[in-house]
Amino acid sequence: MPGDWTNPVIYAIIFVLGFLLGSIPFAYIVAKFVAGIDIRKVGSGNVGATNVARVLGLKWGSVVFILDALKGFIPVIVVRIWMPYNFELAMATSLAPILGHIFTPFLGFKGGKGVATSLGAFIALTPIGVLLGFIVWMISVLLTGYVSLGSLLGSLTTLLWVIFFDPHRNSMPFLVVSSLIVALIWFSHRSNIRRLIRGEENKIWKKKG
Repeated sequence: MPGDWTNPVIYAIIFVLGFLLGSIPFAYIVAKFVAGIDIRKVGSGNVGATNVARVLGLKWGSVVFILDALKGFIPVIVVRIWMPYNFELAMATSLAPILGHIFTPFLGFKGGKGVATSLGAFIALTPIGVLLGFIVWMISVLLTGYVSLGSLLGSLTTLLWVIFFDPHRNSMPFLVVSSLIVALIWFSHRSNIRRLIRGEENKIWKKKG
């Protein structure tokens, strides 16, 4: 076991590195590189995969989604492989890239909504919970066309799995961190929730005519 991994300084370094990785605004970078546009000024204005898909098409939206998911997955899986006995550190690490994505310092602390990055982190923590959440997300989007609604229901499904069925459900820190991640997703979707209630939310596709 290399290094003194009980040292809080090491924990802080891991968190900072995870935050900086999560802060990379791939939606902004891809939109600038592909079309020379500021993704914050087109579509919904969100710095995320859904807005890129709306503006540049599904291909580039998928690229951004995968890159954003990797921001959450890589730091957590590295900790889980490096220190398989320290699940608590992996949990703490999962928060770093999500916070970095939502509050990226590279764009004035105004980033995306954190869904893809949270999904990546959760894959490394509770893959079955993510699978169930993805199924709910897909059904919701196919039935309603609202990606935001799918994200809200999918994240809630993953949290319910963590609370009631996950092998680590007896770990209070895991429950707290998972609840905090889902709370961040819902908080970042507060404007979407208001539009959903008013019936003004944009769908992923639009009817012709």
